[in-house]
Amino acid sequence: MVRFLGVLMFVLAACGGAAFPLAPPAEGATSVKVCGSGFGHGVGLSQYGAYGRAKAGQGYALILRSYYPGTSLKQYTDDPVVRVLLAQRALSTSHDVVVSPGSTARLRNLATDGTVSLNPGTYRIQYVSDSKAYRVTNVSTGRAVGSYTGPVIFEPISGSPLVHGGKRYRGTLAAQVSGSNLLLVNKVRLDDYVRGVVPKEMPASWAAEALKSQAVAARSYARATLGGTAFDFYPDTRDQVYGGVSAETAATNSAVSATARIHAVYAGNPITAFFHSSGGGYTEDSAHVFSASPYLKAVRDVDGAGRPFEARANSPWTRWTGTINPNGSPELAIGEITNVRVLERTLSGRAKKVEVVGSRGSKVVTGQYEVRQRLNTMGLRRADGSSYPAGDLPSARASFGAACG
Repeated sequence: MVRFLGVLMFVLAACGGAAFPLAPPAEGATSVKVCGSGFGHGVGLSQYGAYGRAKAGQGYALILRSYYPGTSLKQYTDDPVVRVLLAQRALSTSHDVVVSPGSTARLRNLATDGTVSLNPGTYRIQYVSDSKAYRVTNVSTGRAVGSYTGPVIFEPISGSPLVHGGKRYRGTLAAQVSGSNLLLVNKVRLDDYVRGVVPKEMPASWAAEALKSQAVAARSYARATLGGTAFDFYPDTRDQVYGGVSAETAATNSAVSATARIHAVYAGNPITAFFHSSGGGYTEDSAHVFSASPYLKAVRDVDGAGRPFEARANSPWTRWTGTINPNGSPELAIGEITNVRVLERTLSGRAKKVEVVGSRGSKVVTGQYEVRQRLNTMGLRRADGSSYPAGDLPSARASFGAACG
């Protein structure tokens, strides 16, 4: 899903909201202004926009129809098991799984379907390449549990969910070899997976209807993209950010329960429900970012007065300003940047093709990702007065130079 609000919040927390510079510009370098709105790829549901729509009184069904035109809602009868990669390490290393105090679990050897009861403690799984066996040890006692042809899977019986890396996870935890790596995979029901996604992708303090729309989008994306080989999803922005039980809150769980097994569908099939932090008042057509889709078209995201819905949510991304780093990215290789001209825009106003002029020539950059990555900023000032770190353009919905006043 590329970049989401959950990642944005982490970045701001990690740097305290202050800008940190890239390579400093040379003394006397030309300053090229940049201004714009939005954060992220702009495709599908705008999270700040959904919050603003909820504050305006819209329900989650209308919010979803607005961002995914031509779709409807469908409640499925099943709740399939999905597989989430929690950790991937070299075969020479190991994974730890914790059975919490007061809890019981069992270890299942999938090759034979045999099981072993596990008491509370920390269990370490290693793969022994010579014997092609999974060796499990109780770290708490130092005793071997056994060696198995495997793969092996930890199944909770009573008490608290299983723990890995300090986080609790519903469902089971499976250790398996894939190529030259030892994987630890969380096998969990789809709706329980969504419980661990929503609070990592949208603040739990936001309006209930916004949280519901996020739950349906996350669930729809997951069902539409099921079908990996060793696992279905990464636990990060390569798919959706997932924090397991440890991330869950009462508000987000309520949103998941209220929309249980409900999906956004197009022509009867679950949609790949892309979402992003802020569209800046206009979402983007997927054809300009990923591939063409009938339900991922550019949508003007404003109220009856022409005001972006995300402004109702006090989004800091309704307007941002800054300066382009004259050094640019190494791929440009045109010397110091002295001007940027937009040659082509999409319907949503995002720069699709730009000419970057430098002290040693110029280069045409095509594609929103390329525009955002090649034109680094020296830091930004956002609509709420806060600063944002130096780095890639937050959105291709941008203007340059004199157009910024």
